[in-house]
Amino acid sequence: MPHFKSHSFTLPTLPFCTQTSKGEFAFLDLFTSLNQPNFSLLQVRFTPSNSKLKPKNFFLEVKKNKQEAQETIVKCDKNSKIAPIGIIKKSLEILAGYQTSIITHNLNSKNTFDTNKLPFIKHIEDFLDFDSLLASQNLKNPKIWLEIGFGSGRHLLYNAKKHPQTLHIGLEIHYPSLEQVARQIELSNLQNILILAYDARIFLELLPSNILEKIFVHFPVPWDKKPHRRIFSAAFLSQAARVLESQGCLQLRTDSLEYFNYAKNLALANPYFILKQSKNTQESIISKYEARWLRQEKDIYNLELFATQNSPQIPLDYHFDFLKTKTTNSFQKSKIIKEGYFLHLEDLLLSPKHKLFKVSFGDFNYPETRYILGDSSLHYFRENPLPTQINHKAHNLLKELLQTNTTKESQ
Repeated sequence: MPHFKSHSFTLPTLPFCTQTSKGEFAFLDLFTSLNQPNFSLLQVRFTPSNSKLKPKNFFLEVKKNKQEAQETIVKCDKNSKIAPIGIIKKSLEILAGYQTSIITHNLNSKNTFDTNKLPFIKHIEDFLDFDSLLASQNLKNPKIWLEIGFGSGRHLLYNAKKHPQTLHIGLEIHYPSLEQVARQIELSNLQNILILAYDARIFLELLPSNILEKIFVHFPVPWDKKPHRRIFSAAFLSQAARVLESQGCLQLRTDSLEYFNYAKNLALANPYFILKQSKNTQESIISKYEARWLRQEKDIYNLELFATQNSPQIPLDYHFDFLKTKTTNSFQKSKIIKEGYFLHLEDLLLSPKHKLFKVSFGDFNYPETRYILGDSSLHYFRENPLPTQINHKAHNLLKELLQTNTTKESQ
C-alpha cells in the first residue's frame, strides 16, 4: 500500500485544499485516539474536476513510532480505503511535499491516477437504490449477471462484449485487479459493466429479490484450513436463491474436489435449488486460473444450481439516525454480545472541534467496521451501515449507549 515515513510530521493549518488537474484534495480534520495518543486519522476529501463524478472521502492513518518518538508513518486507513488507489497515493504525495525529512516512501510521481476509471468503479452505496442505478445504465429491461471474484476479468469482459444488453456486475476485493479491469472497460468502451470491491456474502443481502439471471463463482480460494472464510455457506445459498429469478443459475467452477463436495452438500440441503454437476466441461472463455489448472492436467468440477421459485421482496427501509444531543467525551473500550449479533466500541478519536467514534458490529461472521463522525451532527462517515435487521439492532444499541454516557456526563 502507498505510504511514506518521515523523521517528523508537519501539517499546514487545517482545513487546507490543493487543486490538481484531476480535482481538488481537501485535508479537513486530524483526529487523535484517546486510547493510542500516537495514532491519528486525517480526514480527506477528493472532488473530481468532472462534476458528474461523486467526491471520494477517506482517512489517512498517521502513526508515530513509540520507540522513535519523532518517526511517523503515513498510509491509507484500511477501513475507509477507496478505489482507484491512485487517489490515496496522490493525497500522500501532497502531504509528503510538506515534510522536511522523508526517510522512505513508495510514491512514484510519474504514475498519476486515472479518473477515467471512476465511472466504472462503484461504491456499495450506489447499490442501495437499485432502481436508480439500473435507470442510469440506459439498458432496456436488462438481464443482470453477477460475477464474484473476477480476478483478471477475462470471463467478465468476454461476457460483457458478447451480451451487450445484459448488465454485468463484478465483485473483486483485490484492488489492483479492480483497477486493471476498470482500465480494460474504458479501453473497450463497454457501458454495461459495473465493478466494485466488496464482500459478496454481504452484497447479496442488498439486492432486490429475483433480480439476477446468473451468478458466477469461478475458482474461489478453497480455504481448506479456514472453511468459515469460504464464499459458499448455507446463508450465502439462501441469499443466492432469493436474488436469482426462477430458473436463474448459480455456477461454481473449481479445481478443488473438496470444495466441490462441500458446496454440493450445502446445496443438497437447500430446498430452493435443483442441482446439475459435471466434470471437465468446456467453457466459451477460459479464465487465467482455469488455463493454469488445465496446463497442470487437473480436473475441473462444475456445479450449477437452478433456483426453483420467485421470492418475496424484503424491506430495506431501516433508519440509522442518531439523537440530536451532545455527544460524550468519555470513552471505554467494550464488547457487547447479544443473541445473533455484537457491538464493539473500539475507540474515540478527537480533533480540536469534532469527534470520531470507531465501532464494529453486526453478524459474527460478517462484521462491519464503521466510523461515526460528530461535527454539526452525529452521523456515520461516508454512508450508513448496510440496511440489515442485525445491523439495525446493533445501531439501536449503540445509540442507546451513546445517549446513556452523555446523560451521565451531564448529571
